[in-house]
Amino acid sequence: MISIKHIFSSAILFAAIIFASCSKDQVNNEPKTDSINKTTRQLMNFRQDLFSKNGGSMATDSAEWYLEGLLNFEQANNTHEFAQLQFLYDTLAWPESNGEITMENLQQLYANVNQIAQSMALQNGSPDYTFDIIDLQVIETGLKSGETAVKVTLAGGLLIPTPIYMQFDPTDFWKSGHLLGKCDIYYGQFIGRDATTELEHHFKGLYTYPSYFVSINTAYAYFIDNEADDNPFGYYMMWVENSNHSNHCLCPEEMNYYLSKWEFIKNKYKPEGKTFCSVDVIYDILYSSYPIRCHTYGISYGVNIGSNPN
Repeated sequence: MISIKHIFSSAILFAAIIFASCSKDQVNNEPKTDSINKTTRQLMNFRQDLFSKNGGSMATDSAEWYLEGLLNFEQANNTHEFAQLQFLYDTLAWPESNGEITMENLQQLYANVNQIAQSMALQNGSPDYTFDIIDLQVIETGLKSGETAVKVTLAGGLLIPTPIYMQFDPTDFWKSGHLLGKCDIYYGQFIGRDATTELEHHFKGLYTYPSYFVSINTAYAYFIDNEADDNPFGYYMMWVENSNHSNHCLCPEEMNYYLSKWEFIKNKYKPEGKTFCSVDVIYDILYSSYPIRCHTYGISYGVNIGSNPN
């Protein structure tokens, strides 16, 4: 897992406003078919309302759903077959009043999230960079009574044309984290990757048609909640370091063991009526009486909407 964190000040970047203006010019770049599904049509109508001059406001719950859905329709409408995902987490102000947020403020949030997405793509440098999911979650900040913010999660990368749900091969000896590459006789190879990026790569499901997600939420799977009695490398369905700190080089058999438990874990946390979207395999440190290094899975689920991405 590659993670980048940005902290945005309350002042809005001028570039974000320019990007929003460009987005308004692109409103007509949408499917022309009469068979557009109901959800996509709702989002297209919302986009039209968002940039109208009528003003008004929306209830926070509805606004969160529509804004997240529109961003995914526009930015993450693809086959979701990624070689390696990059995750970015941010928090932006959500200026609501009495449970309502104005369309003007939604326009600014739309511009801000698009600016973050644009920055990710520019940092990568590839013209083919695109997104898997954009997840929005409105939360109370705890700083002032009733003050709210929106947690933003973006997962992006490069699409690949071949299936990625496959077994690990005999050369797959990987360091447990810190992007330290391979280990054992392959030590020093593929720096910038590790067991988290490779498990993430193999965990990703396949979608054979373009689609996007709405109503996204993320659950976290911790090793302590997933015990196992059949793991020859430990006591859990997920990797955790042993008491001697000697198991930070994961062999192909161990990687395949965790792969074999993925379907169980994925389904264990799946909300009713939603499907798997994406997964962030995190090299984590949990604290009890002493720090424990382990893998934690951030698993995102949503409602999958098939759509023409053009």
